[in-house]
Amino acid sequence: MKDQRPTLAVVARTAGVSRASASRAINGAYGVSETVRRRVRTVAAELGYEANPVARALATGRGGADRRERIEILIVDADPAAMSAKPFYGRVLTGAMRALGDLDIALEVRRVSEAPRDEALQDDTDPPLGRLLINVPGAAGAAYARRGRVVALGRSAPSVSFVAPDNDSGGFQAGVHLVTSGRRHVGAVFGPATPCARERRTGFLRGMAGAAQSVTAVDGDFTHARAYAATRELLAREPRLDAVFAACDVTAMGVLQALREAGRRVAADVAVVGFDGSALAEAADLSSVYVPAEDEAASAVHRLLDPARPAPPRLPTTLTVRGSS
Repeated sequence: MKDQRPTLAVVARTAGVSRASASRAINGAYGVSETVRRRVRTVAAELGYEANPVARALATGRGGADRRERIEILIVDADPAAMSAKPFYGRVLTGAMRALGDLDIALEVRRVSEAPRDEALQDDTDPPLGRLLINVPGAAGAAYARRGRVVALGRSAPSVSFVAPDNDSGGFQAGVHLVTSGRRHVGAVFGPATPCARERRTGFLRGMAGAAQSVTAVDGDFTHARAYAATRELLAREPRLDAVFAACDVTAMGVLQALREAGRRVAADVAVVGFDGSALAEAADLSSVYVPAEDEAASAVHRLLDPARPAPPRLPTTLTVRGSS
């Protein structure tokens, strides 16, 4: 005789929620409101639904008692050394763990060289409670948003909630600092074609608008190697170079190395200002725009846990002047 017991999918459809939300409501997991939890459980009782832990374990590869909710941090970065070379990601993890506190929710970190295509997401049969997106382009961000709860660090697609620092203001502060300190032959190593890098560029150029000369600029990619090569290019194009804006602190490290090898004294001959305010900046006595990355990540995780939480304003950025400028 065919088993006519209602499935979780039937419960979800009847309750008007996704299958993942129905599962969380029934199992008492995080990520659904109390109203949804009560509605799903009422529907399950009326339909006579009973969870089958053996079937769930076979389907997911994780047994009931061992199953933990998780938040995935998805990073798109082509640099294979990104996780060790870029302090920003470690600061994001620190903020995310701070937000989770003692909650029994796992963090899962995944770095990919490029964002998955929409069709590749069709096999996403065991979605996490939510995803924190970093450097994920708009189209891919929108695809993830259609399949579950997501928050991006920095702007993504219009349909994707995001948390971001005031990059434009930070870039503006760096530009004004170089202008008011008397630098007149200014170069810049900007970042890749991401929203945060474009905002830093726009703010910096706005801050430089009071200077008499134009900025000699080279595009970078937030890596040490590219910044080193870009600085050598700047020196060749503008021998009188007396200042460089680096769009992140990792970029600034490449700038500093190239200047030293060229025999240019930092600050005395060429001022350097970075962006991020990471431990690299403090160790290198580098002037840098501080970005509250830990607060940014914590705010994003809070929004994943409670989508009804109001979107935060842009987080403030502050230039810290040190010996490099």
